[in-house]
Amino acid sequence: MIEIQDFFDIDENGIPIQKPINRVAFTKADIAYKVKVIQAMQKLGMTVTIDKIGNICGTFAGKTRPDKSIICGSHTDSVDNGGQFDGPLGVFAALKTAEKITQSGKQNDVNYKAVVYACEESTRFEGKACLGSKYLRGDDLDFDAIQSRDGLSLREIVENYKKELDEALEKAGCDPLVEVDKVVTQDEIVTALEGHIEQSDELRKSGKNIGICTSISAPYRLKADITDIPTAANFICKLKEDAQNPENLTKYRVTVPEFSILSNTKTDLKDKKLLALRCHGENNHSGSTPMNERKDAVYGTAKFIELLGDEPTIQFLQTNTPNWGANQINSCCELLLEMDKNPSPAVRQRLLQAQKQASKMANVTFERIPEITEHDKKSGLFVDVRQQLGMNPKLSCDMIFETIKDIVHKTKCNSYMNITAKGEPYITNLDLIQSATGICETQQIPYKIMPSWPGHDLATLTKNLDARTLLLFCDSTGGSHNVEEATTLDAIKKLVTVESTLAMQELERANQLYTAPQKVEYEDVIR
Repeated sequence: MIEIQDFFDIDENGIPIQKPINRVAFTKADIAYKVKVIQAMQKLGMTVTIDKIGNICGTFAGKTRPDKSIICGSHTDSVDNGGQFDGPLGVFAALKTAEKITQSGKQNDVNYKAVVYACEESTRFEGKACLGSKYLRGDDLDFDAIQSRDGLSLREIVENYKKELDEALEKAGCDPLVEVDKVVTQDEIVTALEGHIEQSDELRKSGKNIGICTSISAPYRLKADITDIPTAANFICKLKEDAQNPENLTKYRVTVPEFSILSNTKTDLKDKKLLALRCHGENNHSGSTPMNERKDAVYGTAKFIELLGDEPTIQFLQTNTPNWGANQINSCCELLLEMDKNPSPAVRQRLLQAQKQASKMANVTFERIPEITEHDKKSGLFVDVRQQLGMNPKLSCDMIFETIKDIVHKTKCNSYMNITAKGEPYITNLDLIQSATGICETQQIPYKIMPSWPGHDLATLTKNLDARTLLLFCDSTGGSHNVEEATTLDAIKKLVTVESTLAMQELERANQLYTAPQKVEYEDVIR
């Protein structure tokens, strides 16, 4: 039996335990979890394969059409200090579906594949997410050029990962994995499903258990080199405040996870003093967290700077975001400024008012610190725009260009932009939406039709236009990329019920579609 306690920490009362998970892609922690998944696949009788980038797949081979597959899966890697269900819940649902197939006693004509996509989170490789599913899609990934935050190439990391995984599997008594080029090919995908926790509290607040996703947002990301701190602060504030306009709330969400600038201003401390501040917010997922519910330390720092930008006795020397992630609302931003040793009462009052106003607008707090963290001179601004239907890369580019154009024109500051991602919002399959709705209604499971603001492997997996895809959520609390993330055993059970039932329906549909007798035309008989 596939038991939930074998994959998640559950207390004696059947309540999932909240604790930080650090299962960064390709690390020993990620390997240890994958061994548990592989053990379960092999016990179910699945053939387990691994491909060039480290995607793992358990397969029940099709009887007559092994070139066609129904796919379920997700990822096992996490962000730093994430929650335990973000990703692995979809892998667990895929395993439970496999178990249901074995219990049915039927060998299907097409494959069933349970897939663990490699490196979904961008934590290991800053700004680069869903590497496993992009590889399966056919993206030309440069294994030598893609560098991790610890200075290793993707090639080096994957080679070491496979070696350590082989050793861990041998120690656990598992069979060795079969090496393939890709665990899934584009032409074989008939249907692909992914289960996940819902990454904000929208389902829980609405009293619904299941989210059936009509679309999945895609990131437009860029690195900006702006050397003037007040100019950068104005840019951040304008981006944030424009995104909160009612006409933009359903189109996009914008986050600046990184705000690290070293000013070119020459510092003469005669009659001056340095003041170092740290702004505290709360880490959360840049896609899933609505603009008005954020505790954004970067925006708080930028607003503080903007409110003081015209004060001649203050010079802003340095900003820094020591621990930033490409899809994270940042919980910490530091600021170093220079001011008069004995500031006037008016300046003191401006500082206090700016702190109070920025704290209120960004829902953050400030503290004085002895010094700020050592700065990486290569840093700058990193901008993450979560595009939903109604936006696309061109519109995002135009929006950012128009935002920065007037600001840099006024300040005469140069700005350079390097685009790192420009995905298109992804639309899921209407037939599957209707099928999932029918399952929920038959099972009396409350559901909600909704978009997904975070990205997912499912949205990058396929360029096969004939493939049917659907993302399913179960209700949760605490958001995503957050140690407070939590769900319930009842919610998990309902997600598994809906996903496994849908997968079984799709297997039956594929059996009929790909093994139907071929129609013989009259002229063929004559010939």
